[in-house]
Amino acid sequence: MLKKLITNSAVYGLAPYLPRILSIALLPILTKYLTGRDYGIIGTVTAYTAALSAFSTLGLIQILYNSYYHSKEQYKWLWRQLYGFLEIWILLFIFIQIIILYALFPSEANDNKWAIILLSSGTSLMSTTATIGNTYYQLKQKPIPIVIRTIASGLITILTNYYLVVYLKAGYMGYFIGNFIGIAFINLSYIHTVNNKLKLKPIYKFKIKTIKRSLKISLPTIPHVYSSYLLNTSNRLVMDKSNIAISTIGEFNIAQQFSNLFDSFIGAINQAINPMTLSEIRNDNPDKVKKLIYTFFLISLTSTFLFSIWSKEIFNLLINNEVLKKTYPYAIIMIMAQNCKPMYVACSNIFFYYENTVSLLKISFIAGVISLIGYIIFIPQYGVWGAVMVYYFSMIYMGYSGFFFRFYKNKATVSYPIIKLLTVTCCLTITSIIVVEYDLYAKLGISACFMTCIIGWYVYNKIYKL
Repeated sequence: MLKKLITNSAVYGLAPYLPRILSIALLPILTKYLTGRDYGIIGTVTAYTAALSAFSTLGLIQILYNSYYHSKEQYKWLWRQLYGFLEIWILLFIFIQIIILYALFPSEANDNKWAIILLSSGTSLMSTTATIGNTYYQLKQKPIPIVIRTIASGLITILTNYYLVVYLKAGYMGYFIGNFIGIAFINLSYIHTVNNKLKLKPIYKFKIKTIKRSLKISLPTIPHVYSSYLLNTSNRLVMDKSNIAISTIGEFNIAQQFSNLFDSFIGAINQAINPMTLSEIRNDNPDKVKKLIYTFFLISLTSTFLFSIWSKEIFNLLINNEVLKKTYPYAIIMIMAQNCKPMYVACSNIFFYYENTVSLLKISFIAGVISLIGYIIFIPQYGVWGAVMVYYFSMIYMGYSGFFFRFYKNKATVSYPIIKLLTVTCCLTITSIIVVEYDLYAKLGISACFMTCIIGWYVYNKIYKL
């Protein structure tokens, strides 16, 4: 089981990570041509598009998951109906997105207003087909088709960005064009596979009762998905509306770019672990569920802490801009906040499996609301640091609050020392902020000691089956 998790995590997480590593490696070149203003425009527009993305599938991905586990023989019939419904909905969604982006578009990029709006909205074309294909391979635990597309798309995006920014001096437009081309490649690549190979052609004459029944379960998950926007992206919207300088937003955005890398990496591990944990929950194997979650937590904790204590050197090496390279303290806090996600997965899988999506809102959506209120209160007073600290504490709420809910206590067969795990996470966050300023040899010693402790903890848990 653990071997399978590690293998799938490596395929989901490390293979698609290669284009991201290349993207980071290109920062010394790109930061010569992209200013804090450019990164600010990119971050602000991305914030608005992310605000709408949660509505693109109406939460019906969760129905795809549930039908697969509960009706393995007949799930394709339901999938095809949902496919047809979403193909119609996505056209209306694109139209609504264009109107909203036009109304809220930042004035700093007015020269390219319509080009950016159309590129940002165009990424939704054929996205339903990609969603169906991606979900199918994920649930079948066949990551290779997903990984091949992710690597190819990432390389296409990066090379396009490089050419447009460095050779054509396209500035922030290079990002939007490259992003559109990369996503379009993935969406188009799934058309033949989904419709012909997997025989999942959309049914446009779907049963209204079936769609209504599915939406009744899926719509409450939209605030759950939207919470990700409130946590990760609404901070830039609040900065924009609080008249924070676009260059300052760019400083925050470059730090968050590193946090997003870990968010994607941990999310990729979640892609590998989710089908496995749901299967073990169905088979009533609490010990195996616990081992999976602990392995997830250890991978997250190790990678985030080691990166954080070396972030000063990494920023100095990769960023060719004296102002932007000093943003590593922001990145440390946001990266260490990612360690709350393994515990959130441990808790939320119970809510998802038993289809209690309404109660789940009290965890994820409330965390998003807390973060938004916090951003509105503290960003005008403390700027970027206000956004960073609000994000960290909101992530703690999202990761650990669900364990205190009655529904979880009644359904879960696994117990975790959540106070100890949270304490470890907070202590390592404080430690990383201090240690990042130490000299090279001190960091090497601390890194070695930390790895020894992690290996010892893993062995201890394995021996005593904790």
